[in-house]
Amino acid sequence: MAINLFVAGGNIGRDCEVRVTPAGKHIATFPLPVKQGYGEHEKTSWVQCKLFGGQAEKLPNYLLKGVKVVVQGEFVLDEWNDKDGQKRQTPTVIVNSLEFMSQNQSNAGQTNQPSQRAPASQQGGYNQRPAAPAQNQMSGAPMAPPIDFDDDPDIPF
Repeated sequence: MAINLFVAGGNIGRDCEVRVTPAGKHIATFPLPVKQGYGEHEKTSWVQCKLFGGQAEKLPNYLLKGVKVVVQGEFVLDEWNDKDGQKRQTPTVIVNSLEFMSQNQSNAGQTNQPSQRAPASQQGGYNQRPAAPAQNQMSGAPMAPPIDFDDDPDIPF
């Protein structure tokens, strides 16, 4: 038995494109960078992410260049022949789940929600939790609040 599970996160490289098949099914695609290595050996490759059905109809307006997402799905190599007859391949992820990530560090743990924090002068601490839990954009379920490491004396930093 083999398991094919691919998880990657990053900033979308180009606005999502949608096409409709002759049967009326929507297919949405967008590129996502995947980094490997480190330092001078770091390399960025790009995978094509594909959404089908309801996700492909509803999400493209939100999948714009620069938006941070984490995708989970099945990795495949799309193969085709180009106009010169050469066999080509594209690394592709058939997306099963997609999570929108915060655009800045101050909202870590929240998903595209407006900040619910008071100004720093009224907070009394940097990592104060918001008054109400953020909700996941995809499922509407409440998300866990961010972890406040400043209150844990067992963490040595």
